[in-house]
Amino acid sequence: MYRKQHKKDAAQEAVKKRRRATKKPYSRSIVGATLEVIQKKRAEKPEVRDAAREAALRDIKERIKKTKDEKKAKKAEFASKQQKIQAKIPKAAAKGGPKLGGGGGKR
Repeated sequence: MYRKQHKKDAAQEAVKKRRRATKKPYSRSIVGATLEVIQKKRAEKPEVRDAAREAALRDIKERIKKTKDEKKAKKAEFASKQQKIQAKIPKAAAKGGPKLGGGGGKR
């Protein structure tokens, strides 16, 4: 007990301390891009990258604008057809007919 208290047996009890394995940096591909593509983009100059980004954004905006214009055209066409149909049907005939919908009262 004396030897243990005064650390006389230290040589026998010395146990090697475990070292944690250090993580080594490595690069690998991501789901959308291979490693070569990533490295090529990283090597690009920032001006080239910015120009490509702006071109892509411009393309997307043009596509969105085109679809909006198409929707507007379809909506206008549909509205004009509805007006033609409404003009053909007399108003008296349009109002007549059975009343649809539930009679919402207390039960």
